[in-house]
Amino acid sequence: MKQIANSAPTIFDVARLAGVSRGTVDRVVYGRGRVSEETKERVRKAIEELGYSPNPNASSLASKKEYRFACLIPSYKEGDYWEEIYKGFIDAAESIQFASISLDIHFYNQTDVQSFRSECAEIIKRPPSGVIMNAVFRDAVIEFADQLRSLKVPYAFVDNKIDELDYLLYYGVDPYKSGALGAFLLTTRCQVKEILLVRLIRDSKHMADPNAPRRHGWTDYIKEHFPDCNIHTVFIHPDRPEETMETLERFFMDHPDVMHVAMTNSRVFLIDEFLERHPNPKRIVVGFDDLKRNLASLRKGNVEYLVTRHIPQQSFRILNKFAECVIKGISPSRRNYYVHMDILHRSNLDDY
Repeated sequence: MKQIANSAPTIFDVARLAGVSRGTVDRVVYGRGRVSEETKERVRKAIEELGYSPNPNASSLASKKEYRFACLIPSYKEGDYWEEIYKGFIDAAESIQFASISLDIHFYNQTDVQSFRSECAEIIKRPPSGVIMNAVFRDAVIEFADQLRSLKVPYAFVDNKIDELDYLLYYGVDPYKSGALGAFLLTTRCQVKEILLVRLIRDSKHMADPNAPRRHGWTDYIKEHFPDCNIHTVFIHPDRPEETMETLERFFMDHPDVMHVAMTNSRVFLIDEFLERHPNPKRIVVGFDDLKRNLASLRKGNVEYLVTRHIPQQSFRILNKFAECVIKGISPSRRNYYVHMDILHRSNLDDY
């Protein structure tokens, strides 16, 4: 677990630096009552030095109360999708000015449901002001949500969600629609008779399936528009590149006419080595998310399209909005905040 605290200066910090009372700072800031010019100048200098931004609606600043939020996300390697989500949380925690908050970031192994449950138990031991998480292990997430509800701890989802739960907020793409968009891009050029869908082996018990809504959108589009299309599926392990190569070589040896390939997760780069070794100008590959390794595949022409969004904006925006709702006790105007979907091709990559 990592702990992050924002240090937004408060009216008390200004008063301490200027050597005056909180009430005097309030009078200077809002022009109330009589204050000597000398005192006004000290207060103004303190405000400038600290970068204090007065907010009359933020009663939390006056009370100097600190709000603690827990973020529960998968652990990651450098360059992975969840590293970008982590960066968004850090930037948001440092940018929030309307309250003093601290952030406990809990990491779990997304191939091990027990790892997820262990981190949930750690959070429950010391209930925070709110929790932001994603939904990899459906049953375990539902159990955790029930615990949070019994403790009256609000929670939100980032990247993916479980619709029937009573979450406060969601920030991310509409996963079903993003899957359909990927299927459209894959099949827009011609009648498609066969497609290869490459999926990841995530855990030995097959309990983790965070991309199910996107995959359902993808398959529903194919079935509706190409009812006679044969969808082949192969599974690869994210940490076994030699096995991935063997699996794909074996598949294309048996199905040499398949020219359309898709991955509905964020790791289309895992098949880049195969595409590099076995180039085919007729092959069309579609993936998701603008990770650096995916962008490299796109730039080389191994991948034709990426359906993406600015990944860190999801976590940045949800922490800001969630903290505001929880701290100020306001209800969001809507539960689901769907971010804009972008289509990347090597022809527009340099301008993204």
